[in-house]
Amino acid sequence: MNILIVGYPYIKENYFNTFNFHSEKDKIFFLLPKIWKAKGGKIKFYPPSKDNVYTAGAYFYHSNYPIIGGLLKGWMPLFPLILFKIRRKIDLVFSPSEPILLTTLYQGFWAKVFGKKHIVFTWENIPYENKFKGLNLVFKKMIIGLNLLLSDGVVCGNSKAENIFKHLTKKPIAVIPMSGVDADFFHKVNSDDFLKTYGLKDKLVFSFAGAIGYRKGIHNIISAFQKVLSVSPDSRLVIAGTGEYEGEISELITGFGLENNITRVPWLSPAGLRELLSASNVFLYPSMFYGGWEEQFGYSMAEASLMELPVISTLSGSIEDVVVNGRTGLLVKPDDAGELEEAMIKLGQDQELRIKMGQAGRRYVVDNFTYKIIAEKFYEFFKKINLHS
Repeated sequence: MNILIVGYPYIKENYFNTFNFHSEKDKIFFLLPKIWKAKGGKIKFYPPSKDNVYTAGAYFYHSNYPIIGGLLKGWMPLFPLILFKIRRKIDLVFSPSEPILLTTLYQGFWAKVFGKKHIVFTWENIPYENKFKGLNLVFKKMIIGLNLLLSDGVVCGNSKAENIFKHLTKKPIAVIPMSGVDADFFHKVNSDDFLKTYGLKDKLVFSFAGAIGYRKGIHNIISAFQKVLSVSPDSRLVIAGTGEYEGEISELITGFGLENNITRVPWLSPAGLRELLSASNVFLYPSMFYGGWEEQFGYSMAEASLMELPVISTLSGSIEDVVVNGRTGLLVKPDDAGELEEAMIKLGQDQELRIKMGQAGRRYVVDNFTYKIIAEKFYEFFKKINLHS
């Protein structure tokens, strides 16, 4: 069974690498954009040059276009032409794009024209009725209905998405994140240079790494950290990443007078992230509901767990799929700086608990979310769909 994976998510190396562990990786093909722009064009991704990778121009890089919003995000007009050229060696098309998009519908329509099985993907963990109203909801449900009609199965990136879609379709559903994580790469390394460069030696290091946006709750980290310092004066906070909320974060740090206690670093490469996590004692990720969105998985948290760090996050979205409260980390109420402060102090003062949770976190992620585990889940689901009449 030959699979064609179509869409921009797998242009990212860590996503693409998942299928290197697929049981029949020689039967996996990709159609990827020639270039993909993220973070307002600040970051550009290019597809790997491999025999199993086809490329095409892609359009609409984000979800904030006038009128159409994100309905055509990642649209590749040449998809039907490329599928026609390789139709004899493709049995199933996997669209790693939401069933609320016209892009997904475009791919599903042409997959069916050429007689191929079609699978869609969703991260959506908030019922659509809670996000949209009136005619907008009617229109979005119509697109979802058409996508499900043309699909042969649905991959849900988290368990909440499964709960939503099992009420929308009777077709096969699997819970599989879009990508696994690299357990061989994410392990502790010597961090002496990082500690020296940023003046963190012999400090209790709390860290955050990810997109700098309001919904990530970084403002709550800074508010809580001010009080943590009064209990643990040797604590330091490292905030790594870029995003639209950077200016506000800088103002908060200055406003609290924490310039000497909080270190800002830009977006890190995987090697840089590994070095930061090796230098850290506790990983923070207090994501919160904002603008009709909740955390849909949390790869940063999974990678931190692989690095044997306890994670402090929130009871929000699908974080409980990744962090086991009380076992691999602590989950607090969203947007509650007080509870976050208490959790930071608790882990900051208990080295034994930090070690215990960190080790449990690595075991949990290795057992559930490594490249090999996720690739095998995809293999089994693709096989099931291929055999399903």
